[in-house]
Amino acid sequence: MAAYGALVSVMHIVDQVQTHPFPPISIHQKQAESLTEAVSSLQHFLEGYSPRGGYTDEEDFWESRIAEAAYDAEDVIESYIVDRIRARSEIDVEQHTSSADFYQGLQMVIANMNSIKIEIKEKMVLQDQNHSIKSARSAAAGSSRSTSTPQNATMIGFDDVLLRMLDKVAGGEPDLQILPIVGMGGIGKTTLARNIFSSPLVQEHFDVRAWTTISHEYNSREILRQVLDQVMEEKWEDLSEDDLGLHLYQSLIGRRYFVVMDDMWNIEAWDRVRRFFPDNRNGSRIVVTTRLSNLASLFNYANGLEMQFLDEDASWDLFSNTVFGKESCPLELEVIGKKIVRGCRGLPLSIAVIGGLLSKSNRTKENWEVIEKDLSSVVNLEGNESCLQVLYMSYNNLPVHLKPCFLYMGSYGEDEVIPISRLIPVLVAEGFLKPINGKGLEVVAEEYVEELVDRNLLIVEKRN
Repeated sequence: MAAYGALVSVMHIVDQVQTHPFPPISIHQKQAESLTEAVSSLQHFLEGYSPRGGYTDEEDFWESRIAEAAYDAEDVIESYIVDRIRARSEIDVEQHTSSADFYQGLQMVIANMNSIKIEIKEKMVLQDQNHSIKSARSAAAGSSRSTSTPQNATMIGFDDVLLRMLDKVAGGEPDLQILPIVGMGGIGKTTLARNIFSSPLVQEHFDVRAWTTISHEYNSREILRQVLDQVMEEKWEDLSEDDLGLHLYQSLIGRRYFVVMDDMWNIEAWDRVRRFFPDNRNGSRIVVTTRLSNLASLFNYANGLEMQFLDEDASWDLFSNTVFGKESCPLELEVIGKKIVRGCRGLPLSIAVIGGLLSKSNRTKENWEVIEKDLSSVVNLEGNESCLQVLYMSYNNLPVHLKPCFLYMGSYGEDEVIPISRLIPVLVAEGFLKPINGKGLEVVAEEYVEELVDRNLLIVEKRN
């Protein structure tokens, strides 16, 4: 997130000016306090803010406004620093910025930030006034949301994985077990869970089955309602969260149940509902899909599964099935087709997106060669929103302090191995890190990188 990184950078500059033994400029104490308060307030807003909607080429309104204000602050301060340094080495200083002009310029920047703060507060007040209306609409939408059994999805290259998970689901100890499926976005977690859910073995082995999609903005009442609707095979609309939970608990007592909780982003979602899922000691199972390795480790990780990339043969099978269906790939396209598949790096979603594109384009060697030359831009074409939605969701759910660091990774070359010893000093020097009392910036940088690894947004090539 450029806005948050820019605000952190402004505070670094102010701190350096105020703590330097021989600062090139001085900032009026009242102005420094006002600027710090304005920046801190905007940082606090961004830390709890998520842009609405999915991926878009247009900048988010608030992020853009805040970023521009921060850049203006940097320009005013840094320009005056450069001006003062030049003035010391020149005889004619009449054309240089006066301290009064600097004070006025910085005051305008602070006023602009305060204006943004006021606009944000006014918008929040309007949202609060409409909260009851929105809640009612959300409840109505939730009651009409489909909680039917998910359709079985085609799986290619994961037959062994499916069989291993089915063994875990139907076998093992009789106590209630949570089985996490973890992996990066687009690697096939939900597809695997759907195939488990719809398998004849699960349908025959369990008394009841239910599927609920949690997502990062979870609603514990909605989770309970979706599961209860499927367990009882009727709609439960008007009950409170506790009443829904009580009915669910009573309906599950003594029954062997199987529940999928798809797309979990934090342990709080499970903690809010766990008391309503009894341990009947009869082999009941709950499968949780998540992108977060650290979340999966909070469950019994040994019972779960970490999804791996498809190998070359499985990738080709998925690609061929997506592009040609039951037909065979023409011989003249096979060589270039396999180059395209290798460019997808074994990620099922990327293979599916590229395959979907090629299935609707001219099946000529020349056309496929153009696509192979710039595979990255093909994946990011405007018409292929499905892949970007997955990547955008992973990015958008990052804590705001991690977003500038993640975006900075784009400055490295594709598939470049980045030594941590080289990355840490760069992150420190770029000013992306928010200081934490009692921790050096190098330690903070290492924690940021480790968290990106835990979120499956960075891949560890080798650990020392």
